[in-house]
Amino acid sequence: MNPIVFRAVKWGLLVTAAAGVAALASSGARAIVVDVYLLCIAAVVLLALVRTTRANAPAQRGSQFDAALAAMRHPRADSDEPALVRELELSTWNGFHFHSRLRPLLRDVAAHRLRSGYGVELDAEPGRARGLVGSAAWDIVRPDREPPDDRLARGPTLGELERVVDEVEAI
Repeated sequence: MNPIVFRAVKWGLLVTAAAGVAALASSGARAIVVDVYLLCIAAVVLLALVRTTRANAPAQRGSQFDAALAAMRHPRADSDEPALVRELELSTWNGFHFHSRLRPLLRDVAAHRLRSGYGVELDAEPGRARGLVGSAAWDIVRPDREPPDDRLARGPTLGELERVVDEVEAI
């Protein structure tokens, strides 16, 4: 016997037994018990039909959506552009992107250089750190810098970024 049919018969018998007990135990609700019984038997038969159809269906090919989703999960190996170059380019277009993506990288580099070269913590000793960091770089890496008011404003130019990177490297 087919396992799908066997499972459907098993559930059908269970529902029939439960309906029989409910019909004998209830006094005036036999019409409702019969309605619920028919609904449950219809559900068991429908489930058996769906499982049989799925078992006999041809192998499913992936949809275009599934292919696009899989492609998004795996980065392209043929990309010639490093991620940092992309971050630099996007930071010149959007000031908030600069503040949220590139500024933390510059802060990490500056904090590491200050800590390893001078024993100064960027966040704990901003007064000493300010004297060791150039003015353009300090404006970017200072601990109390607020995000830009206009999130869609343009970010710093490549020349300004180059000067900031030079000052961070000079620490």
